[in-house]
Amino acid sequence: MLGVLASEANASERLGAVIVVHAARGRLSRLEVVWVDQGDSGENFASAVRQVCGKQVRIEVIQRTAKTFEVLPKR
Repeated sequence: MLGVLASEANASERLGAVIVVHAARGRLSRLEVVWVDQGDSGENFASAVRQVCGKQVRIEVIQRTAKTFEVLPKR
């Protein structure tokens, strides 16, 4: 079980995600897919996750289809 990780309030969400993945890297050896929302899209984020977890990991961005709140699949 993982503990709680806290980051600075001015840190980006992407940086926080990479910190969490790095902290849990020993338990993520079989990780294949990371589903993210549009805030975590981008090749820099994907590269950082692959550096920590391995080249087999792919990042899939879940696209919003509505302008109002909705529960997104695979989150």
